[in-house]
Amino acid sequence: MRVESAIRFSGGVFFSFFNIFVETVFGVYTIMEKFCVKGIYASGMVLQRNRINCISGFAPGQSSVSVFFREQEWTCTSDEDGCWKIEFNPGEAGGPFALEVKNGSETISYSDVWVGEVWLLSGQSNAQLPMERLKWSYPEDFKLPKNDNIRMITVPISFSFDGEKDFIDSPKWIPASPETLGLMSGTGYFFAKNLSRALNVPVGIVNASQGGSPIISWMDRQSVADYRGKQNYLETLEKCEKPDNLTLARKATDEAIKKWTDELFAGVDMPDLNASDWKECSIPGEIDEPKGAGLLWLKKEIELSETEAQTFNSRKTRLWLGRILDADFVYVNGVQVGATYYCYPPRRYEVPSGTLHAGKNYILIKIQKNSSAQKISFTAEKPYYLFTENVYVPPVAFRNTEKCRALDVPEGELCIPLSGTWEMKIAKEMSDRPSELFFEWAPTALYNSMLSPCFDQAISGALWYQGESDAGNADEYEELLEKMIMLWRRKFVYGAKDFPFIIVQLPNFSDGRYESNTIDETHWVDMRKVQSRVSRKVKNCGLAVMIDAGEWNDLHPEKKSTVGQRLSYEALRLAYGLKDIPSSPRPSGCHLEGNDYAVDFDLHDGNLCSVVNKDDELKGFYLLAEGNKVEVAARLKDSKSLCIPVPEKLRGKVDCICYLQADCPKDVDLYVKADCGACVGSVMIPVVPFELCVHGSC
Repeated sequence: MRVESAIRFSGGVFFSFFNIFVETVFGVYTIMEKFCVKGIYASGMVLQRNRINCISGFAPGQSSVSVFFREQEWTCTSDEDGCWKIEFNPGEAGGPFALEVKNGSETISYSDVWVGEVWLLSGQSNAQLPMERLKWSYPEDFKLPKNDNIRMITVPISFSFDGEKDFIDSPKWIPASPETLGLMSGTGYFFAKNLSRALNVPVGIVNASQGGSPIISWMDRQSVADYRGKQNYLETLEKCEKPDNLTLARKATDEAIKKWTDELFAGVDMPDLNASDWKECSIPGEIDEPKGAGLLWLKKEIELSETEAQTFNSRKTRLWLGRILDADFVYVNGVQVGATYYCYPPRRYEVPSGTLHAGKNYILIKIQKNSSAQKISFTAEKPYYLFTENVYVPPVAFRNTEKCRALDVPEGELCIPLSGTWEMKIAKEMSDRPSELFFEWAPTALYNSMLSPCFDQAISGALWYQGESDAGNADEYEELLEKMIMLWRRKFVYGAKDFPFIIVQLPNFSDGRYESNTIDETHWVDMRKVQSRVSRKVKNCGLAVMIDAGEWNDLHPEKKSTVGQRLSYEALRLAYGLKDIPSSPRPSGCHLEGNDYAVDFDLHDGNLCSVVNKDDELKGFYLLAEGNKVEVAARLKDSKSLCIPVPEKLRGKVDCICYLQADCPKDVDLYVKADCGACVGSVMIPVVPFELCVHGSC
């Protein structure tokens, strides 16, 4: 599958996933000899209301340190090594305030300090995905004024293998504003937006996430040592704990990649657009050339009138080319208008004014293919257009969760579809690109460097959006996730005992290959089952069901408003006592009524409902009988149960009733709906994907 590949480094295994936003660097930490504060304290921060908070740092040995906040003072004396720590309660929600820390004649001052609710957000790229990437899906949020009730710190990407760190370099908290919103995690922003609106208090998000990271990178060494399948992890860790190994491996990898890249582009000039060796191809779609790795040219000719050229050149012109595997370099009439160096981001470029002209115009794409095992791919159901700025092009295919306007071309604007026939020619073919090394995905790497500096922060709970990189490892993942939750609850000592831990269940996704109610090829079904089981087994653990909030053709779905909203529902239910908010329901059992199965749901609040018409059948179900999957339709029996007719040929043979047990279900019809009062309003969330054994428990 395209999502991940295995890279071996001296006996250990790293699951490869391109670092989407930042270049990972070695964490550098030094013991401070002067007066300083550790952790993530900075101006603009949010402190957890009505709970003991902690501030700590270094000062001259045996010297007095004082904290001044909201007209109160707390004092301590540093120990012989200069370590000091002050615990204090910042009180009720509010702000902005000033906080000062004094040691003799030295003062560290923090301004714009707020008191409210603080939540940790962690995981991999979908937790990390920034609002800048989502600006076309949520343009209205970028027009909102500054909101001091939404604040976030993004922990800089770093990794370490020599124990827990307590410093990060230049921590920075930012509020939500038109100038800063693009820097915020989309999941974190929408969670904070919904939670702050419901509680009417400031919400601070501590975002410690890294693209592609497996769960083991967020756990400590003892947890690795205690794990039953520890051997490979320990072997990898022992090698990573020797700095010379990292340096040599990085040097060798960088040199190999540079050599390959230099060879790839050497002697490749702009092609002759009028040559006879161009062949037709279709976009979107897959192109199986070159057979190995290499470079491929693609060409599209566009004819413009004088008026059309003038229109394009008199305003901003955008060129959207869906999503491409692997990398691309895009030219319009010989002018480079954009480049993307890995496969996941949407290709959204701007064409400089004056680039287009009357007559024939050429869009030229140079595509870099990294592996003979894959095909160049232009993802289906993505936008491929050349258009002026006032045209509305739907950025993604929205379904179920959020409504989206259709393509809208106002009078006087231009929009040229680019899907269809293009021409191609091979520029170069060569051996596969050397593999990357991602040390930050090794055991303990991110725990030590990114999570540990946050441990003294008082938090209300944790949000966990991860699992894509571990989808093929579901058998191990269940134990690891339980261990990680217990570990974090021990380490965040200023959080509530058994603080809420909310899991984002993996959404629908199929790498752009299919939508089906039965196909399970990538193990995402297994991962969803594990996430669901852990949410039931672990105390005060919630599950945010996202089976309708993904995109069948994108590992990084842009429907983060839905993610944030459903996470906030779970937080309000678990942490703030809003018990009338329903959790995604699961079936409580089934029984035969004649030739039909009646499936009952344990619904304390809310009622089952459907997104299809009242009398229409509910899809997404199949019966498992003698190893075969047979799709069936269901209907609502009443507000708490379903009726599933059993075909005559299956009567007496059914083993399981399955709902949404597929990587990317085509039909998500069944929800629970409840009216949850003025601060939340009407809530509608999907039923948990389930597998219900008719003869007992599965």
